[in-house]
Amino acid sequence: MAAATLTNQEHWRSETPLELAAYYVYDPDGCFIAEVDGILAGICIATVYQHTGFIGELIVQPQYRKHQLGTRLMQTAIEYLNNEGISCIFLDGVLKAVPLYERLGFLPLCRSLRLFGQVSAREFTHITPIQTIDLPQIFDMDLQFFGSDRSFFLERRLRHYPELCWKWQDINGLQAYLFGRVGIGGWVTAGPWVSRRSAQETLPLLEHFQSAIGNQPFSIGVLESTNQTVQLLVQNGMQPNPEPPMRMFLGLVPNMVGSEQCLAIGSPAKG
Repeated sequence: MAAATLTNQEHWRSETPLELAAYYVYDPDGCFIAEVDGILAGICIATVYQHTGFIGELIVQPQYRKHQLGTRLMQTAIEYLNNEGISCIFLDGVLKAVPLYERLGFLPLCRSLRLFGQVSAREFTHITPIQTIDLPQIFDMDLQFFGSDRSFFLERRLRHYPELCWKWQDINGLQAYLFGRVGIGGWVTAGPWVSRRSAQETLPLLEHFQSAIGNQPFSIGVLESTNQTVQLLVQNGMQPNPEPPMRMFLGLVPNMVGSEQCLAIGSPAKG
């Protein structure tokens, strides 16, 4: 896949051909490329939910970065999402690209942190693998807290990485869930991670995840606004990237109700 060539050049280890293909299967009309003389020069992907959308995977080959291709790709993605009736568009912008996004009308929301490392590896009897039969209640809970239907991506995550998908369910019902995936060279990423309980109460889910992947570090994306989660992860051994991207939005001011329950993002381009 040509898009994977560009993500590899940027050293985006979490973006495998399998992950990139998911965007195309979900919505081929939201996948954009720029060509110069028949050569792939750039890509950009727009993900449509009900009322919100995400833009990600914006890459322009270095030799074409003075041709305004990034701006044109972004404008095309924004126009597409607007035509789909999206009222609020999100993105995670690397700091050097923030001025471009600001010129297009995006406003900063908070830093979108990337943490890497290990937590204590422990197994818990109340943490069990997610099964297909669990998905309807997970979809309902995810819709409640994330605010949009991302069931396509959750189902696909379970189908391809069942060994990395865990839930906490007790007599009161589903309390929390965590999905994971594997990137280039065995790079493991945790998320989305959603819980009805506090981050501290839900830490066993992440510790169980660590036990499942063995003695290896993993990455996790956490919005700075979920400061209890950030503090908890740092206290338990995770190290933040020194230059995290900025979560930005365009359109209506986002409704952040439920965001504290979304402890970790699924990916920058999917939320």
